[in-house]
This record gives sequence, structure tokens and C-alpha cells, in this order.
Amino acid sequence: MKKGLHSFLRRAEREDLDSILAWMEDPEFQYFLYGDEAQSQRQIREKIILMLGRTPPAAPPSAIHLLIDSKEEGLLGMIGLQNISWRNRSCSLDIYIGARSYRSSILPAVSIFRALEYVFDELNLHRVSSLIYAFNERSWRMMEKSGAKRELVLREHIYRNKTLHDAYGYGLLRHEFYALREKLGAVSGSISLDAMIKAMADDSGDTK
Repeated sequence: MKKGLHSFLRRAEREDLDSILAWMEDPEFQYFLYGDEAQSQRQIREKIILMLGRTPPAAPPSAIHLLIDSKEEGLLGMIGLQNISWRNRSCSLDIYIGARSYRSSILPAVSIFRALEYVFDELNLHRVSSLIYAFNERSWRMMEKSGAKRELVLREHIYRNKTLHDAYGYGLLRHEFYALREKLGAVSGSISLDAMIKAMADDSGDTK
């Protein structure tokens, strides 16, 4: 993460639609996006509007989308907490970095750590899962650095650049993340994460 940048997570709002749409139309961004990369602008817009739609007050949300924001440079990316099962206390996690200059920085590691704290500390969930393409090495290495275990391999699951690639399924349990946080001496209140950042960033590949 660039020196002097103070990033934070916040809930996505309808006013963020244009910024997110611009990310979705970027071919490099779509390359790592789960699902069909060949979508029309209308399909992408409809998907995002549905994604940002608010759940009725009486119903618990099945998905929460957090934006990675900063006062210095504005919106930098997004974290999706999807398939939330309140009964099973589980969800899936995806991270997308919209700002190209930050895709190979420390920002994804910091944002993932903060999102995991939100999932386990605030939402009181027990398990986080993530499906990551094999060629997205930085993302799956960061998941492993966070304590996640590779639980499955989907062979030739995704088609990119005229080639079929494997996908990896990861799972992280609450006590595994807490063990890592205690080991690194991270303090969630002040987000003093120097040790975590170094540990999660070493030997990483590309981000989503």
C-alpha cells in the first residue's frame, strides 16, 4: 500500500454504481471476475443494481458488499460477502481491486484481514470460503497466509485466454483466523497490522 494512504471499508451504496460499473467493464478486471466474462453493459449494470439492492428490514441479508475506500484516492476496490447462511454461520468472500496500481500492492492483504475481522467479530460467523482461479496466485497465497485451507480443486473449471484453468476452493474457520491474529499480535481496534501485512504479502502472485 502506498505510503500515506489511509484505506477503510464501508458499505456499498447505489451512488457507487457508476464507479463499480467502470471496474466491471475493464477487461483486466473481468479476467479475474467469477462467471462469464463476456457480458453486455446492460447485463453488468443489472447485476450491479441487484447486488447493491437493499434487503427488506425484516430479512437478514444474504450478501454484503464492502467498498475499499480512501480519502486520498477514492474508491479502490470491493469485497463481496456472499451466500451468507445465518443458520450455518458461513459465507463466501471475493475481493476485486478496481485500481490497477494497487492490484500488486499490500492493499488486498490489508483489506482481506479487515474483512475477516468484520465477518468473525461483527457478524459472528464461523466459516468463510473462497473460490479462486489457479492462475490468480496472489489471491490464493493470501488466503493461505490468512490461515485458510485448500479444501478442493475444480479441474479445468474456468475458461480464460483460450485455456481451461483449475479453480481452488478454500475454507477458513473462525478459530484458525483468531489463532493467526494472536500469533501476529494484530490489534483489531487500531488496525496495527505491520506483522500481518508482511506475513500475508510475502511470496504472493496476482490479485483479483
